Amino acid sequence: MARLSPATQPIARSGLTPALTAPNADGDIIDTGRVFLEVANGGGSPITVTVISTAEVDGLPVEDLEVSVPAAGRKLIGPFAKTTFGQPSSDPNAGKALVDYSSITSVTRGVFSL
Repeated sequence: MARLSPATQPIARSGLTPALTAPNADGDIIDTGRVFLEVANGGGSPITVTVISTAEVDGLPVEDLEVSVPAAGRKLIGPFAKTTFGQPSSDPNAGKALVDYSSITSVTRGVFSL
């Protein structure tokens, strides 16, 4: 399976009923900028969500962002600067961030923008 590109749900003054859906094993491709990722872990063990960094400082790679989501817990992760997480212009997913999940069992997620 290929990575999924879940729709970014804009938050409006009139409100938003957020939709969380299941990721697949290959991870996600999400927008960058004033965007955050909500991850709900319904499983009995914690999971790690990794947002892959594409940035370098003085020729050294910037570490990926790794966030632990507790068992039966939720986390809001972001925002994601294009300069740190966006894929290069030569990539078909230019400007987007790649997200990996250590497990997808009983996990749902949504992508939201301000």
